[in-house]
Amino acid sequence: MTEDKKAPASESFDQLMKKSRDELVELRMQLQNLMVKFGLRALKTYQAARKEPLRLVEVTALVKYELRNAIADVSELCSIESIVKQTISEWENCKR
Repeated sequence: MTEDKKAPASESFDQLMKKSRDELVELRMQLQNLMVKFGLRALKTYQAARKEPLRLVEVTALVKYELRNAIADVSELCSIESIVKQTISEWENCKR
């Protein structure tokens, strides 16, 4: 079979892969937006404890600290196991 005449299954797979790539891009954007929310939460909390505005160096350090902690929390074995369990459950529900 030549490349000009792809099998219908191959075209369907190509479309599925393009859709999957687009979905991955969207999920990454959502994850980045969620991580921004973690950073903003930390900044609001620290700013509430003091009268003077946070300096840029402090903002940067606080956001990095918060992001590292959020990533560490979700990377813990019990968190990963919980995520896997929930994913399997939702996968089973999708198949029904």
